[in-house]
Amino acid sequence: MLSPKLTQNGLVLGFLAAFLWGTHSVIVRYLTSDLGGLQIAVTRLFVAALAIYCMLRVMRVSVSIKLGDWNFRLAVLSTVINYILFHVGLEYTGAASAMVLENTAPFFVLIFLYFFSDTQVTRADVFATALAILGVFLTVYRDFQGGGDPFYGDLLEIGAGLSWAVFLVSSSRAMRSSKSTEERLNFLFGIFLCAGVLLLPLAAFLFKLPTANDVLFLTLLGVLPTALAYYLWYEAAARVSTLTATLMFAASVVFTFINSALFLGATITPIAALGAVLIILAIFLTTKNQK
Repeated sequence: MLSPKLTQNGLVLGFLAAFLWGTHSVIVRYLTSDLGGLQIAVTRLFVAALAIYCMLRVMRVSVSIKLGDWNFRLAVLSTVINYILFHVGLEYTGAASAMVLENTAPFFVLIFLYFFSDTQVTRADVFATALAILGVFLTVYRDFQGGGDPFYGDLLEIGAGLSWAVFLVSSSRAMRSSKSTEERLNFLFGIFLCAGVLLLPLAAFLFKLPTANDVLFLTLLGVLPTALAYYLWYEAAARVSTLTATLMFAASVVFTFINSALFLGATITPIAALGAVLIILAIFLTTKNQK
């Protein structure tokens, strides 16, 4: 069981990660008019890998990639599949639909935990997961839109949610068994580097020359909502349960709309505010029985 203090520290780190994840859409808004989705994704991964590498060198920690670790291989593979499905799916369905469907990941996490793990799944866990998914839906409800072939796009986004669930479970399990920040940073560095290398051939076909502003925002994207956010989330995942760590990803939706309101002038409706409250409530519900 987890101590209350450890859980509290994990929640703080997790919400900081969610805040940084929430800057993702604000930054990408400035990039999508010039660059393709996969090019942005691959560049983001390489910038993040470089940032983590610099952190390791500053800490004077040797860099190592544990290719034999099954959790690591699952995390890399699921990252690659998620990036492909999510970005291709966006071409056929609305951004709000994509956000909701990718955030079905907690539902798949529950299934994985119930059938393939010795972790006990309680009714409170099921209720909290349903509450979080409902909260995500309400938060982006106003922005639902059609266009293209939404059924095909939505199907891809559900696949993105499933692959993201694999990433969350494998990463959380690896972090819970990790013994130091250095070990967690090496794990994260390997994921960014290997996923970027595997996705590079696909992005090369759609390469567009970035402008000076694009380079600036790509750097911000790789450092803030990627390297730093994932590092904080990994530190959080080492301190809280797998389900709690999973639902913290859903909290990024809350901060996405807060950041959009602050930097892009978007309005936050009462329904969106209610959705945000449900997501936060769901996260705390999952910590109720952690002692």
